[in-house]
Amino acid sequence: MTDDSKTICKRCGFANIPGDQFCGSCGAFLEWEGSAGAASSADQAVTPIGSAPEWAPGATVAGPSYAGSADDPTWAGGPAAAPAPATRPAVPVDPAPEDLVRCPNCGIANPAGRTFCQSCGTTLGAANRYQEPSADAIAAAVSAVPVTKAAPDPEVAAPTPAVRARPVRRGIPGWVLGIAVLGLVVGIGIVALSTLLRGSNPNSGAASGSGAPSGAAASGGPGGSAAPGSSGPGGAPVALTLTGATASSVVGDKAKFQPTKAIDGDPATAWQEGNPREKDEWIQVSFAPSRAGSIAIRNGYQASTALYKGNRRLKDILITVDGRTPIQARLKDTTKLQTFDLGGVSGATSVRITIVSTYPGEQTSVAGTPFDDAALSEITVMGVPGG
Repeated sequence: MTDDSKTICKRCGFANIPGDQFCGSCGAFLEWEGSAGAASSADQAVTPIGSAPEWAPGATVAGPSYAGSADDPTWAGGPAAAPAPATRPAVPVDPAPEDLVRCPNCGIANPAGRTFCQSCGTTLGAANRYQEPSADAIAAAVSAVPVTKAAPDPEVAAPTPAVRARPVRRGIPGWVLGIAVLGLVVGIGIVALSTLLRGSNPNSGAASGSGAPSGAAASGGPGGSAAPGSSGPGGAPVALTLTGATASSVVGDKAKFQPTKAIDGDPATAWQEGNPREKDEWIQVSFAPSRAGSIAIRNGYQASTALYKGNRRLKDILITVDGRTPIQARLKDTTKLQTFDLGGVSGATSVRITIVSTYPGEQTSVAGTPFDDAALSEITVMGVPGG
């Protein structure tokens, strides 16, 4: 019996796992070539196309009677012999982690029996067979201590190198410089005196009592910043207060890699998914109803350069606001902040990021690398609260 949840390829008849985009046997794009599996009963007899019923003239056959004889051209003949049941594609079972093959193009893990990647259609090879991390490898990932300095925050400018002062050329006589300095001092004194005299005038703007707000009083607080949780001047977007984060999985279910680590404001912490097949794993953040304008993401595990390279990073993703139509986006393989427009959705309360493909991990100075888990360090949602 064919599982109704499988997608049958119309081109070759292979039963594919739900969510596959390309047939694992012939590589056909399933959106055009696939159809949902239909259940069949074991006692149904299917007559192969092109076969004809066989019987001997004049023989007695069990079943319904027919008028006429073999010489009668209207005689329809006896019933056909029951053929063998129609062959149906085998239903694949979920593979064990050690039977997965990593796609060399998009990084998604596939069952070992597939010829083409379920996500991007690339031809698979045995050289990319998935290796299940051991308990020692997971322990090494959890207790890994950065061996290099943490990746610098790209928002902080590097200090400008000191420049050696050039020696002053002695071509100008000292008395000329003295006169110039004296003239500058006299000019400054005249300007200062003029300013004081103008300020004492009762008709001047400084004492007019117009009541116009200025400084911190005009902007609502010190430094001109708006009150926490409110929108900026003129309803400009601000960083929304994220009230929670959930995820589809966490590596080893460790507290160190929970989804809340992606909203704690610290790039040195990160959420790490725990599924050998990263495709369709997700993290979702929530907030009070607001007009969601954009989302800013810091990719990978940014505790150090070695840990960033040693773990997988997100590549192609889907961004969904409150279950609406997903927005396709591609993250760069960088520690810099990356921002994507959300379209100004009013009354939004959540944003979900779903993994489509990943960048591979590398062997670094951290023991146990490369790690097989994809990481994301920080998520910020910009918007107008209550919008």
